[in-house]
Amino acid sequence: MIKFVKNIYHFYVERYKKRFLYSFLIYYLLVIFGGVAGLFFSASREGTVQTVTTSLNSTLPTLVQAISAGDLISVILTIFGFNASLGSFLFITVLNVIGIGTLVFLYRPFLWGFIYAPINPQATILLIYVIPTLILEGLAYVMAFAASTDFILSIIKPSALGETKRLAAFKKAWIYNLKSYVLILIVLFIAAVVESVTIFYLI
Repeated sequence: MIKFVKNIYHFYVERYKKRFLYSFLIYYLLVIFGGVAGLFFSASREGTVQTVTTSLNSTLPTLVQAISAGDLISVILTIFGFNASLGSFLFITVLNVIGIGTLVFLYRPFLWGFIYAPINPQATILLIYVIPTLILEGLAYVMAFAASTDFILSIIKPSALGETKRLAAFKKAWIYNLKSYVLILIVLFIAAVVESVTIFYLI
């Protein structure tokens, strides 16, 4: 198993290293920009935080119940399942099949920065606590996005995937993306553990 993961890691680094680094830089610059915007528009930030909180509570009632019950394992699995299936696979990978996953990829870090902007001492302390989660979860999303750009390349430049026909390049893009998900899921699981422990520590 370890050798299998190592092989995929080497494949990912060889194919996506530059795309990953560029995407990583853009992602966390947007987090910073979002944080600056949150400082200047603190009233809007408060409304956004309330909206996001309400949305999460209605979307993931099982998570709220698990937190209330103190069930750490259920919280970890719920967060991991949500981030893996929706946060990463659907909103980035699948949507980039039609080229719009990029919009989600760019919007999410700005939103993170905006809602976690250190507008007061309490918000600053919260930001410090969630930084590990933001880094790990963001890392997984950057990894997913870098791989998902193969879908775009399969249409505009199939030769980038070693193919002359778009359909063959598209199929190869799926293979490459699914292979990359071995690493992405590992990072998302670690992020879910860190986030869950942070949640229980803060409450």
